Amino acid sequence: MAYEPCRYARQWPELFDQLDDDQKQRVSDALANNRLEGWQPGRDDVSDLVDRELGRIDTAEYIRRTLSKVTGGETPA
Repeated sequence: MAYEPCRYARQWPELFDQLDDDQKQRVSDALANNRLEGWQPGRDDVSDLVDRELGRIDTAEYIRRTLSKVTGGETPA
């Protein structure tokens, strides 16, 4: 099945241009799954997910960035 660009790929194509079709699909699936939980990702959220998919950051850094956004930069106890 061919990759169909998600709304975020259409909104920020420069982020998705770096990915192959399999990577685009994984990022799109992750975004869709989390949106079902009520998450409204911004550009920086999508960029972090792309960086994780490309191996620019590891899972620990991805989690750290995400928690920092959620907690306003404070480290949760």
